[in-house]
Amino acid sequence: MECIDRGHEPDADTIAADARTAFRSMRAGGVAVLPLSVSYAIFAHTARGVERIYELKQRAQTKPNGVIGNWDIFADVMVTTQRDRDLVRCITQEHDLPLSVIAPYRADHDWLRTVEYGGLRRSTKDGTMDLLLNAGRLHNELARMSWEAAAPLMGSSANVSLTGSKFELADVQESLRNGCDVVLGYGRSRYANDLAIGSTIIELPSWRVLRWGGCFEQQAAIVLERFGVAWPARPADGRLSLV
Repeated sequence: MECIDRGHEPDADTIAADARTAFRSMRAGGVAVLPLSVSYAIFAHTARGVERIYELKQRAQTKPNGVIGNWDIFADVMVTTQRDRDLVRCITQEHDLPLSVIAPYRADHDWLRTVEYGGLRRSTKDGTMDLLLNAGRLHNELARMSWEAAAPLMGSSANVSLTGSKFELADVQESLRNGCDVVLGYGRSRYANDLAIGSTIIELPSWRVLRWGGCFEQQAAIVLERFGVAWPARPADGRLSLV
């Protein structure tokens, strides 16, 4: 296991080098812990790598993974309306916030041509895919590499399931860290929160909120002002995620 704990987010050149290290490992079958702005995450590319994520997280077999994405992937691979694209552009580009979207995807797209069936099966459900957008500079660099190489990266939050998102590398369970091939640490996640929740997840084209993430109130205010749509408030108690 190669552990690179920088203690804080480094400069752009170092981030690019770390992304190359993690990307090479994941393409070769490895599993990587990644410091994203929404939480620490665990990702892979191959079917076996994805299965290792389930084993390390002790994750329920019925829960699909998310996929690292950017605007190019979203616009070209996901099946969306112009209204959907306006929403995603507004949140992720105009306001520079992270967002996860669940939407139908083009199963015959070239970007998916290298994906082994087992990895794709674990990262889609009923013809939809959960795409994470704009979750920090490392995430965006990996998304660019993934798009250019046609090598999707699939994963989840770096934690044992049902223990909440982790915002410091030291809080990621040792059993999980030790089971990975590359572990990167950049200090505390930008959107760390007391609710131990990661990104907001919305469903397209319904715009239904499926998870009330760390930036939810800011995102909801933007959507109300820009589109006149009132999202339901974060539940005061009970489940913060419907997925």
